Amino acid sequence: MNAQSIVYGTGQYNPAGTKALFYYAYVEDILSMPVLADPATATTLASLVEMATAVVMKTGKRIFDHYATSEENEVKCTLVGSRDGKGYENSFEYKFPGNDPIQLGFQASTANRQVVLWVPEKNGRVRLIGSLEDPAYMETAEYTSGKKIADSRGTIITFKASAATPAPIYTPALTSLLTVAS
Repeated sequence: MNAQSIVYGTGQYNPAGTKALFYYAYVEDILSMPVLADPATATTLASLVEMATAVVMKTGKRIFDHYATSEENEVKCTLVGSRDGKGYENSFEYKFPGNDPIQLGFQASTANRQVVLWVPEKNGRVRLIGSLEDPAYMETAEYTSGKKIADSRGTIITFKASAATPAPIYTPALTSLLTVAS
């Protein structure tokens, strides 16, 4: 692959944060996922991190939306490993308010389960945390009732997945994944 110019336009819209809804699926419900370009054969830098082909769900399955408190959520991509063996830890930390039984059940059922997360950022890009080869796992979940009325009550949950790249950008529309696959 040839080198490419990397520019950033002055005044470009670049809000921080994620939207209040993200989406998840259990790995066992996914039939296939696109594969990123191979660095040895890629023709553009973007093809190393953009997924332009849609995920395919198994028959009768779909992705589900999950609420997260606005401005309390974050996608992180951290380069880890030793020289000649580097990779990324991609994580999504979010806050869910209160102690809703469905959310607590989600935590209980997902504590040791492989998942994939689609996280829309406020800039319109959707980041993918996890894949079939390197699924995301719940790393931490910490609930607090708070002590005072002014305290925040809820759960902070972190999912983490290993990958060869920063969390990929998923470009297909999510609408097809929100309906049950036939």
